[in-house]
Amino acid sequence: MLKRLTVVVFIAAGLLALLAGLVAVAGPGRAEAVPAFARQYDLQCNACHTRPPRLNRFGEQFHMMGFQIPSAAQPGGIVTNVREDGTVKTLIDSLALRVEGGLFEYSASPRETETKFAPPDEITLFVARPLLPELSIFIEIEGEPNAVAFENGRYFQRGQFGLGKEAFFMLNLGRLLGALGAPTMEMGGQTMVGTHGGFSMHGPMLMAGKVDPNTNFSYATNRQLIAPTELEVAHGKVERLPVVPYAFASKFFGLFKNRDEREPQLATDQVMYNTSGAPGADFHAMLNDVVLGQVGFLRENEGFNTYMAARFDLLDRGEFTFNVSALMNWGFGVVRAPDPEDHNQPGSNRLDRLRYGMAANVRWKQLDVYGAVIWDRLYGLPGELRGSFDRSATGLTIQVDYLVHEKVMLSSRFDQLWAGGLKDEKRDGSVLSLQAKFYPWQNIAFFVRDSVNLRSFVENSPLRNWRNQLFVGIDWGF
Repeated sequence: MLKRLTVVVFIAAGLLALLAGLVAVAGPGRAEAVPAFARQYDLQCNACHTRPPRLNRFGEQFHMMGFQIPSAAQPGGIVTNVREDGTVKTLIDSLALRVEGGLFEYSASPRETETKFAPPDEITLFVARPLLPELSIFIEIEGEPNAVAFENGRYFQRGQFGLGKEAFFMLNLGRLLGALGAPTMEMGGQTMVGTHGGFSMHGPMLMAGKVDPNTNFSYATNRQLIAPTELEVAHGKVERLPVVPYAFASKFFGLFKNRDEREPQLATDQVMYNTSGAPGADFHAMLNDVVLGQVGFLRENEGFNTYMAARFDLLDRGEFTFNVSALMNWGFGVVRAPDPEDHNQPGSNRLDRLRYGMAANVRWKQLDVYGAVIWDRLYGLPGELRGSFDRSATGLTIQVDYLVHEKVMLSSRFDQLWAGGLKDEKRDGSVLSLQAKFYPWQNIAFFVRDSVNLRSFVENSPLRNWRNQLFVGIDWGF
């Protein structure tokens, strides 16, 4: 087994070197082919990213302010851009494309070992642009050649194309507060609430549409350098659950998203405030560059959830930053309990979910450490299920990224799941993931990633029916 794994690692490393060489021959000579916002503001990707897609301190503030840099804002917005740069350049600078996914996969378990080559499984077109100094749009159009769908009680793979995880507008409401009597300041065409040398507030910002609010959290679910693996299905059923940050997963076994379609809510689905994108509205504001407050609501399955979150930027001195976040999230009727008579079918009870937790992030020079612990609890469970169903669950995720070289990022992540749900189905999980990511240019990365199941092998558990998963992949934005 060790010999086989060693051979696979050498093959993976060889593939990585070959791909990097091909890109070096075919790619541009300078790091100028950068995504939309970088082109619009004449910046490099690393101005906002530790390395894409992870945001640095400046990138977090840029996102919070509606993808605007006040000192570089155009008073006339997109009309000024069209007048000065022309329609074609303005359009091109508003678009970006991202290709990501695995190229090679090796999965090992006592039952079987699988080795396969696979093309990237996610292609996303971004439309992103400030329209006015206080109004921006962000839209994802996504194609997934191997997407997993659920229909007529079965899982299957089919290509999908359409609206992606996020599609929203972001509007600065500072001018509105000023009209209501609040003191305001002008900065690059943007209105800030407050006074020079005194209290100041960036925003409040309204983000509405299909949104991902947790980018403002100390651990941003969608901004991690170790991407989730894919859900694997066979013969209409789930064969293997993906490896994701367990802190933000659903955590419960035996739940359903809805009654009519009878689609299960998988224990690894990202839900509530930590969804990768859901219809809703988010309000956030930064007070005195220290406290970021956030409230909002999101649609989820047959119900909706509301949340309050706060991030405290406790330290920001040169190359050393430290922040902590707190979350309180209540979901109303967001999942279905199983039928007490037949656990394979959804019952009549819609359940409420309480989610709360904390996260923290420390950055020092090239080191970035972040993690979160999240607790979930269900309410409204039928009395007939209380003896066979655990209503509480907890997840812990800790990640460390270290930029050892301008072009090499090493990452590790530990995920711990203390699961809830049907007691005869649930399993706890512990996974350690290690990754090396090579950036020939700022917007192109190849990676080798290995995830190890630290728990005992359980053949009938899609969470733990594997030992080791090794991937070689690409993440390319242009």
